[in-house]
Amino acid sequence: MGANFPGAGNETPSVTTEIVTVSRGASVPGGIRLAAIVGEGQRVERIVSSARGSGNDGLDSDGTTVGDSDGRHFKLTFVPITSNRLDLFKNGILLNGLEQSGFLLAGGTFSSTFGYRYDLDGNIELQAAALVDQGGADFTTGTANVGNGTIGSLSLVDANAPSEVWTVRVSSVLRDGYGDPIDGYAIFVVSGSVSGVILDGYGSQITWQSNGIAVSNSILSFSITEGATTFVEGDSFTIEVTSGSLSAGDSLVAHYIATADLNDPEFFTDFDELQTKHGAASTDNRLSLGAQLAFSNGPPGIFAVQAAPGIPRRQSYVVEESASGGAVRDDLQFALPVGVLPDFDTNINFFITDPVTNTESQIIPNKVDFFDAAITASPDLFHFGAGYVFSYTVVQDDSVQKEGDDGVITSTGPTSATISSTVVNFGQDDINGTRTLQILAPAVNAGTYAIVSAADGILTLSDPGGFTDETAAEFRIIDSADSSSKILFTDDLALTASAILRVTVVDSKDADFFDVNWLSAYEALETVNCDIVVPLPSQTISAIFQVGRIHVDTMSNLKNKRERMLFIGAINGLLPGNVIGDTPAAVEDIGVLEGIQGDTVAEILAGNVEDLTDYGVQNSFGTTFRVVFFYPDQIIVQIGADRTILDGFFLAAAAAGFLTGIPNVAIPLTNKTMAGFAILRDRLFRPIIRENIAAAGITLVEPAIGGGTVVWGKTTTTSGFAEEEEISIVFIRDRIAKSMRAGFRGFIGTAESQTTQGSLMARAQGLMQGFISQGLITNFTDLQVGRDSVEPRQWNIRVAVQPVFPVNWIYIRVAIGLL
Repeated sequence: MGANFPGAGNETPSVTTEIVTVSRGASVPGGIRLAAIVGEGQRVERIVSSARGSGNDGLDSDGTTVGDSDGRHFKLTFVPITSNRLDLFKNGILLNGLEQSGFLLAGGTFSSTFGYRYDLDGNIELQAAALVDQGGADFTTGTANVGNGTIGSLSLVDANAPSEVWTVRVSSVLRDGYGDPIDGYAIFVVSGSVSGVILDGYGSQITWQSNGIAVSNSILSFSITEGATTFVEGDSFTIEVTSGSLSAGDSLVAHYIATADLNDPEFFTDFDELQTKHGAASTDNRLSLGAQLAFSNGPPGIFAVQAAPGIPRRQSYVVEESASGGAVRDDLQFALPVGVLPDFDTNINFFITDPVTNTESQIIPNKVDFFDAAITASPDLFHFGAGYVFSYTVVQDDSVQKEGDDGVITSTGPTSATISSTVVNFGQDDINGTRTLQILAPAVNAGTYAIVSAADGILTLSDPGGFTDETAAEFRIIDSADSSSKILFTDDLALTASAILRVTVVDSKDADFFDVNWLSAYEALETVNCDIVVPLPSQTISAIFQVGRIHVDTMSNLKNKRERMLFIGAINGLLPGNVIGDTPAAVEDIGVLEGIQGDTVAEILAGNVEDLTDYGVQNSFGTTFRVVFFYPDQIIVQIGADRTILDGFFLAAAAAGFLTGIPNVAIPLTNKTMAGFAILRDRLFRPIIRENIAAAGITLVEPAIGGGTVVWGKTTTTSGFAEEEEISIVFIRDRIAKSMRAGFRGFIGTAESQTTQGSLMARAQGLMQGFISQGLITNFTDLQVGRDSVEPRQWNIRVAVQPVFPVNWIYIRVAIGLL
C-alpha cells in the first residue's frame, strides 16, 4: 500500500498539493519570484591587463613556474576548456590560434601562420620571436648610406625577445692620415626600440665592428662586412623582430568556454559578476544579453544557465572570391583555411553569389564520403569521371599558405623565372625546404616549382622546362609540412566567371559540442527552484521552446513539485498573421536555420524553396497555461555602442526581470511598462490586429519611451478560464502550492495523536488567513481535513480559494439628455 492520490506511484513520505480550476473561477500563486535565463555565453578572462614586458609576464616554458616567466607562456584559470572555443586577443586584436595537445611536453615550434597554440588544459604559448622578412631579406639598408657593406649570418638568439625594431648605426670610424675611413674599423652601436642598447657584464655597450666577425647581444647575432665603399658615421641598417612575447603595457584577454560553466545554474545579484563568468553581452552571447534586459527591470537577481549550442557550430568561409569561369582541375578545387577539418558526418552548405545580380543563392550538391583515399590519389577521377554527378567531397592535401591571382611571371633564363604579386608578400618564410609554388593558370605555366630565393618581395623559381612571361597568373604557395582540407567539385558544378563561393562548415572539433533541444540545460534547471524559465536560443528556436514547454509542465506536476512558467516570444520576421495562426510562415524568411531552403536536391532545382510552417501560438502552446508568448517580433537593444535589432522573444527576459522585482505576485503584468529596449513605430498595430493578437493568447507589448507597455499580460491557454489566462493568478496558484507544502512539511514523520486533525485544521486555517492578508486570495471555503479512506498514514486537506483577480475592464455608461 502506498500514497493514495493521482500519480502517487511509489511516492516517499511528503506533502503534496493539488490545485484544480473550478469553472466559476479561482486559483493561482504569489510571493517573491526567481527567473532563470538560459543561453549561450563565453567566459572572459583578462590574463594580463598591462604587461611588465621583458619576459616578466606569465609562466616558464613548462607552464608551471611564475618566477621563471618568459612572457609567452600562460594558463587559463578555469579548465578544462571546450575544444575550438578559445579566442585570444592581444591588445584587442584577435590572434589566429592552433589547438594542439601535449605541446608543453613535446616542445618544438609551430607554424608562423598561427599567433599562439593552446591545449584543452588551458595552457597557452604565444608565437616565438622571429625576424621579419623585409622584401626577401631580414634587414634593410639605410637609404643614405655611403658604405655599401652588408650584414651577414643574422640570427635571432632569444626566442622570447619582444617585438621591436633594431637600429644598427655606425657610431665611429678609424681614419688614416688623409682623413679617409679605414676598411674594417667602423664601430656599430645596436639599439632596440624596446630593449635599448644591451650592455655586457661590465656595464659597457656591446658593439659590432665591420670586420666580418659575428657578435651577439643575447638577442641578435650577426656580422658586418665592408663593401667596396667603406662605412662612414651615420650609415645604418634596420632589423625588425616580431614576437608573441608581451611588451610593456600589452594586454592579453581570453574568451573561452570552460566545461564547468556549462549547464551550471548560478544565482547572480549583480550584472557585472554575471558578465565576469559568462562574458559581455553581444548578439552571440545571448545569456548575458538576456541578463542585461532582465537587470534593466530591477530583479533581486537571476539564475544564469550557460548552454551549449542547439546544433554544432557552422563557420563561414569565402573559398573563391572571383571564379575564372573555367572547368579544369584547379577551378574545381577550393582550399579551406589551415587547421579546419570538416566533420566527416556533416554536410557542407554552399552559397554562390551571382556576379551580375549580386544575389546569393544556395546549391545542394550530392555529398560523397570525405577523405576517400582513391579520390585523394586521383582527384581527376572525381572531377571528370562518369561515376560522380553534381557532387562534392573533401580531401586532405598539403596546406595552402598563400594564394593570389595577380602573379606576374618573368622569364630570367632557360630554366628560371621570377614571380611577383601586389596582394601576396613573398619573403624568407617561403624558403624553408618544404614550400613550393604552384601555378594554376594559365596552362602554359601550370605546374609546381621549386623556390630558389626571395628578394624584394619577388620569388625566383626554377624548372628544367623553363617559363613563359605572363600576367594575372593564379598561384599558390604549398607547404608539405602542414596539411589542409580541400573541397572538390565535379565539373558540372563549375562556377561562372567572377562568381563568389561561400561555404559553411562544421569543424570536426565542433561536431560533438552541442546540446540537442537544450535537453541538458533544462535538466540542469531541474535542480533549482525558480518560477520563470527564459530560453534565448539562436538556432532550432521552436524546438527548444517546445521542449521548454514540456519542461515547465513536467516540473509543475504533482510528482516534481517545482512549479514554474515558460516565457518566450516571436522570432524576428513573424508577422501578426503568422503568430495568430491565420498564415503559415516560410522558414527562409525568418532565418531560423541556414541550409533548409529545400528538402531535396530536386526540390531546390525545381525552385520549390518555400518550406511553410505553422507558427500559430494557440496551435503550439494553447494546451497549457504555463507559457507566456510575447510579441512583436523584434525590439531594439543597446549593445555596447550599437543599437541592435533582436528577436521579439528577448522581451521575455525583460518581463522576467520586471515580475521578479515585484514582491506581490498578485500584481498583473497588464498595463506595465518595461525598460531596456525600444520598439519601432511600425510595430504599433491597428485595434483589430491588437484584439486578434490578444485573443490568440499572445502578450502584446507596444512602444513606450525607453521601453514598452504590456497591453494584456496573459498565458497562451485556450481553456477560457480567467484563472488560467491571467499570469498573476498562475503565480498565485504556484505560491499557494509551495506555501502549503512548506506549511505542512513539519507534520511529516510525527506520530499521530488525538490532536493531529485539529492541528492540521488550525495550520490550514492559519495559512488561508495568511494568504488573505498577503493579498493572494480574497476568500476560502469548504476547508476539510481528514484521514484518507484507503491509506491510514495519509491525511487529506481540501479547500477552495478565490484568488485576487486583476482589474482588466471598466465599463462606464453615461446617460446624456434632459434630466
